[in-house]
Amino acid sequence: MLIADVLSIYARDVAPNHSRPEETASKILRLASWWGDPAFARRKAFGSAPVLTGFVSDVNDASCRAYYECHGANRSAARDLEILRAALNHAHDQRILATTVKVKVPHKSLSRERWLTRSEVAKLVWTAWRGGRSANGKSGEGDNWHMRRHLARFILLAVYTGSRKQDVLNASFERHPDHGFIDLERGVWTRKAASKVATTKRQTAIPLPPGLLAHLRRWRRSGQSFAVEFNCKKVDNISKAFRALVAECGLDADVIPHALRHTGVTWAMQNGVALWDASGYFGMSPKVLMEVYGHHHPDHLIGAAAAMGRRRR
Repeated sequence: MLIADVLSIYARDVAPNHSRPEETASKILRLASWWGDPAFARRKAFGSAPVLTGFVSDVNDASCRAYYECHGANRSAARDLEILRAALNHAHDQRILATTVKVKVPHKSLSRERWLTRSEVAKLVWTAWRGGRSANGKSGEGDNWHMRRHLARFILLAVYTGSRKQDVLNASFERHPDHGFIDLERGVWTRKAASKVATTKRQTAIPLPPGLLAHLRRWRRSGQSFAVEFNCKKVDNISKAFRALVAECGLDADVIPHALRHTGVTWAMQNGVALWDASGYFGMSPKVLMEVYGHHHPDHLIGAAAAMGRRRR
């Protein structure tokens, strides 16, 4: 069977239910362009033996490694291969393939550990909130039209709830099946849209911190329908504007929108939030919390440290 057919079936059945279907579609296109021609032999850049592609039977450790290295051996290539694995597993579940096919990702990318200090977050929020547009069109304090206040709102909501980028951009003050709902009366944010299928990325309903809730109520009174809006419209992508803000503040390139989620979880652990409460609030398993953020908790291995300091009887 052709790999292109397997990817096409996955794009039809599964990809539309992803939180970011456009991003999944771009990964599928990259995979199809590389694996798609069964009559073409791929040769790795450093001149090793050719790797056959095109058919499902061509998927093996060598071809997966060739794809990974051909695309720069980066995080994006690893995620592409994870999509290929999911597509092959879906075809097997639908009895299109008789057996499972192993897809080996050569190097699992390391989890990001960059989190922001309170002063760094304050600098980002202040720069975004105060930044205006001058008469010559450049950033400055020339008038009262602040073009990046939506970034300040995004940062506040992402940090103080530890939520994912897409959940923040999808947060609405009005009930809609395709959006998360912020109930300002009860102070509860239901992050998962009613029409969305539940995935392993748990989107739990959470109570909002009092200070953040006061901000949200003011934004609603100003006429907003979504928590993050630009020119009275919902913001679908914030990456480019966020990169420009980070560069202006002099922070390193590792500060991406997802770093705000890391920041929120890290702050909670540093403040001694119980593991079970943090797991439910941030939609993470206790295992992930302990592996990635456990060392930030004030009680982390404190018993062992106390035992090492005691004299033996």
